[in-house]
Amino acid sequence: MENILRRIVRLIPDGVFAIDMTGKVIVWNKVLEEMTGIFEEEIIGKGDFEYSLPFYGYRRPMPVDYVLNPDMIYPEFLSKKADTYEIETFLPALYGGKGAWVKISASPVVDEACDLIGAVQIVRDITARKTAEIELMKLYNVISHSPVGVAILEFSGKIIYCNDSFLKYSGHKKLKGENIFEVFPQVSLYEIHNSYLKELKYNNKVFRLRGIRLEEGEVLGYALFLTDVTEIRKYEEQIIISRKMESIRRLTSTYAHEIKNMLTGVKGFAQVALQTEDMELAKKYLVKMLSIIDSVLINIREILGFGRDISRNPEIIDLKEVLGNIATFLKGSLKENIDLTLIMPEISLKVFADRTDIEKVVTNLVLNAQDALPEGGQIKIEASVKQLSDKFRTIISETKKEFAKEYICLSVTDTGVGMDKETKEKIFEPFFTTKGEKGSGLGLPTVYQIVQLLNGFIFVESELSKGTRFDIFIPLKDS
Repeated sequence: MENILRRIVRLIPDGVFAIDMTGKVIVWNKVLEEMTGIFEEEIIGKGDFEYSLPFYGYRRPMPVDYVLNPDMIYPEFLSKKADTYEIETFLPALYGGKGAWVKISASPVVDEACDLIGAVQIVRDITARKTAEIELMKLYNVISHSPVGVAILEFSGKIIYCNDSFLKYSGHKKLKGENIFEVFPQVSLYEIHNSYLKELKYNNKVFRLRGIRLEEGEVLGYALFLTDVTEIRKYEEQIIISRKMESIRRLTSTYAHEIKNMLTGVKGFAQVALQTEDMELAKKYLVKMLSIIDSVLINIREILGFGRDISRNPEIIDLKEVLGNIATFLKGSLKENIDLTLIMPEISLKVFADRTDIEKVVTNLVLNAQDALPEGGQIKIEASVKQLSDKFRTIISETKKEFAKEYICLSVTDTGVGMDKETKEKIFEPFFTTKGEKGSGLGLPTVYQIVQLLNGFIFVESELSKGTRFDIFIPLKDS
């Protein structure tokens, strides 16, 4: 029977050893061999606190010793429940010096007459649990002292935890147990559930609130993050003003340079006209001067029109006719190594638009495509009737525009150098250009503005070394 009990003890998943009344080891199981590196045959029969060496590295009393000697004063860190002594501690000598967190429990061993005959000590490795607790405590300390307000909610919105910053920002002294929708009535469960960024303004401050779902198969609750962005908002406003001033400077500089060159030409023609006695020659110079003045007026019109809706002359126009005229004009002005093709359906393409706007959109896109073809290549203008796909409708649903039944899709495709993602995201920003001093950065922003005025949409697809495609959707007149 004793051998059976010994085998059972050796198979227990916790470390177990026992000592008799003389303090000598009588049991030392397999798990303790793994923890300490000391085998049963090496330790059995040893006393004089030798069993403490594998745990601490030196001889000292262990909890089993306090069981056998109840008159000994046990240290404060050792807790006592009835006849059992317990402690959770880190023992650096275990596992070959790696150390481990353990929970030690020591209890008396009695015979059939209930007389004390020894003590048993159970050593359980709790390193994983203790490490998790320590990491959790670190995280708790970080959250508690974070300048970002943090709150944990039940699914119903009941607050079960919030840090000091959340209390401070919300203006409350206590929030635990309160409902978040009573604290912030302007916030909805839908916004929290979908992690929408909500901006709140109160007490002359600006805050951003965002929630995330706490899920484990199902939604258990939410974590809320409340950030004071008052100062950031002030800086953002300053940056916006600074950018506006820079935009104005660049705009005036660009157009002032162009108008200066034009007026220099007018002055030159005027001087020649004044000096000649040939009225026919003078008349020719006056005609050239008027042409330059018209160009100046166009530049001024663009300056006045950029960024706002200026008066236009929209009418029902035949897009096929307009595109045919533009293609003919552009073929004569593009570089010789550029192949421009025009593809149009046989059906009529009627749109309600300003003819000049359509010309400006196509011309800008084609000239941009030419710049992307330094070694030559192909540019294709194509018009077709399409319906917006579900994918496009999803992408543009936030524009709040009313969708037409059918659209004319006007596409301009090139086989040029293409764009990377970063460039593609900036092409519609005013004054953004990849052409250096040669570009004003207003061509594509003007295209974008015109498309918006036409109640249309513009999409761009591009990849480095594979070319670029612009798709412009304009409502078909019958729609």
